[in-house]
Amino acid sequence: MVSKPVTLGEYNFTTKKEAKKLYSKILNETDLEHDLEGGNYDYVMALLLNHPCADEKIGCGVEAIRVSTGYTALNRCFHVVRTDGTVDNFSISKCIDGEHSEFHKFCIACRRAVEADVRSYKRKYFEKNSDENGMVKCQSTCQLISFDEAHVDHREPFTFSALAYFFHKSLGMDLCSVQYATKGKYGNEFSDVTLIELFQKWHEENAKLRIVHGKENLSKSYLGRVKETKADGRL
Repeated sequence: MVSKPVTLGEYNFTTKKEAKKLYSKILNETDLEHDLEGGNYDYVMALLLNHPCADEKIGCGVEAIRVSTGYTALNRCFHVVRTDGTVDNFSISKCIDGEHSEFHKFCIACRRAVEADVRSYKRKYFEKNSDENGMVKCQSTCQLISFDEAHVDHREPFTFSALAYFFHKSLGMDLCSVQYATKGKYGNEFSDVTLIELFQKWHEENAKLRIVHGKENLSKSYLGRVKETKADGRL
């Protein structure tokens, strides 16, 4: 059987095995009772939002995500800490192997809605900031990177998954009622043009963008929960 690609929020993996390997690395290398930050937070939030019961897990809202022990002292597990202080756990396999949640399909359609805007932002950034060799500085490491090496990153706390989540919440949408037009291998697209336009506007008003080296870089510590800076790009 041929392994299929896996998409979690804005992150793409060639196989489920690759995705599980990354999340197991985060789970096992994070100190117990330590709140995730930066890139690790981004990845695990995308994982949580793909849980079949994501709405129930998130409840009143996410205050933090941390690594704690599970049923035994030797069993590590991700835990979501809600804004009311309650805590619930969620497993890697449940989020990845379970049936795609309605939010997962919704998030893919949101990505399709703003693909052109994000590509345009990247192109304009390079036109304005590249040196004579067509290189720009990664806004994380200051390393010079080419156009092909660069990725437009949605800065925490408004990761792409979070933008999609709060968008549908702001409209009080029932995700089960959203209509999609499936087109090829790139996934679902909203059938309702008005919904596409509404998300484009939401994304334009709320997304904080940065050009970084590679979207699967685990060392995005600069994405911690800090105040907006001049480096945060807007569409």
